[in-house]
Amino acid sequence: MSSWLTRNFWRAGFMALLWMALAATPAFAQHDGVISFPAPGATLSGTVNVEGMASHPTFRKWQLDLLLGGDPQHATFLALGEKPVASTDDLHTWDTTLYPNGDHVLRLRVVHSNLNYDEIFVPVSIANAGAPAAVEKPEVPAAETKPDATAEDKPAPAPTPVVFRTDAPADGERWIEVDISDQKLTAWQGDVAVFETTVSTGKPGFRTLPGEFAVYLRFEKARMRGIDYDTPDVPWTMYYSGDFAIHGAYWHDNFGRPVSHGCVNLRVPEAQALYTWADMGTRVVVNE
Repeated sequence: MSSWLTRNFWRAGFMALLWMALAATPAFAQHDGVISFPAPGATLSGTVNVEGMASHPTFRKWQLDLLLGGDPQHATFLALGEKPVASTDDLHTWDTTLYPNGDHVLRLRVVHSNLNYDEIFVPVSIANAGAPAAVEKPEVPAAETKPDATAEDKPAPAPTPVVFRTDAPADGERWIEVDISDQKLTAWQGDVAVFETTVSTGKPGFRTLPGEFAVYLRFEKARMRGIDYDTPDVPWTMYYSGDFAIHGAYWHDNFGRPVSHGCVNLRVPEAQALYTWADMGTRVVVNE
């Protein structure tokens, strides 16, 4: 055998052995997370203990999801933990009978304090007797549903004007207070509350950070990306601590309830008025 053939023979054999070793190794990302059980390709039924580890030098949380059919657009929440798991342990007791039979993917996310994250994927199959099969994904996306012509012709209701009091002392410090327990934001000028409204702060697992801060970055529109979201054109954004910001939210109307990923959400007209009233360096006090 020629030297060229010999080299390529051994190279092909080495790559095959390497691939087999990787296939037999639990999935991991930067050694910050591991799903050690179930193994990739396992067929599951009944109740299963999902085992693994989840840690990072700047750990914030871990989250376990099931991607139905392996599709990230059909992610189903399974479990969440706010403490690192430094060695292999039970992450979740999973009742597979609640999910359709078929080929799916377990996804473990290890989230860092800056909201970046590592992801671990383990393909599994569910096979429970009598359970329905997974719904197949359509070959083409469903047609967009458009409103009827009469609805389009109706004028949108005029938004309620946002009014700030003008009788506060001119030399009073302008500062913003956020009350997490009451889901309320108050704009102060000196000791006069010039504006007050309900807001949405962080939902469970996405705590809004309490403390005293100052606005250090401002954008009329910003793109925000993180766990399970990628939101363009977030309006009237004022960052006050790391990734925490006060901004308008056009995608929900649940103000007065904690539904955000940690930021302070306002109605868009209110966010615009607050953005215009405040400035770089404006003090922000967040109370629990």
